[in-house]
Amino acid sequence: MLEKFAYNKSTIQDFQRQLKVRRAALPVLLRKETALRKVIAELKIEISAKKEDFEALEKRLNNFESIWNEFPPIVKVKGLEFKPENIAGTKVNSLQIVIFEKLDLKLLYEPAWLPAATEALMEYTKAYLFLQNLEKKLETLELARKKTTQKVNLYEKLQIPAYDEAIRRIKRFLEDKENIATAAKKIAKNKNISRHES
Repeated sequence: MLEKFAYNKSTIQDFQRQLKVRRAALPVLLRKETALRKVIAELKIEISAKKEDFEALEKRLNNFESIWNEFPPIVKVKGLEFKPENIAGTKVNSLQIVIFEKLDLKLLYEPAWLPAATEALMEYTKAYLFLQNLEKKLETLELARKKTTQKVNLYEKLQIPAYDEAIRRIKRFLEDKENIATAAKKIAKNKNISRHES
């Protein structure tokens, strides 16, 4: 995994620093991954329930379909209020309030059903926007979880073992080099002794 590196003490120190950083980050990443998995599982359940509610609301509003076609838009979304959240280090926005603007239709007469239909349409729009926000939040969290898992795997399965192995190889090389130097000194010393004796 690691490209060519120098077999010296400064490389060992550099690799040990890199290893220390990754070993310290790994437990944090594992906790983040676990937290994200838990939140994602809970969010999927919530989305599933919201989808059922939305579909039920949609069926109920199908009765009004012919009425909607006869009227111009009677409600308009004026604005959305979000609350920023930090979920396991991932920033998401949670929809809090949908602000509607009721349009003045200037009708000659207001049908008795219009207020109820307006409320139903606002409820439908609100449910749709909340569901969309939850799905976007899920998408953001799943992407963050995927990236965290990739980083965990990179550290755990590739980088930490590679740094460990490189440090071990450099140490062994330096020990071998030292042993050879010591042996060479002994041989030279023994040659000098045998020359003086002759």
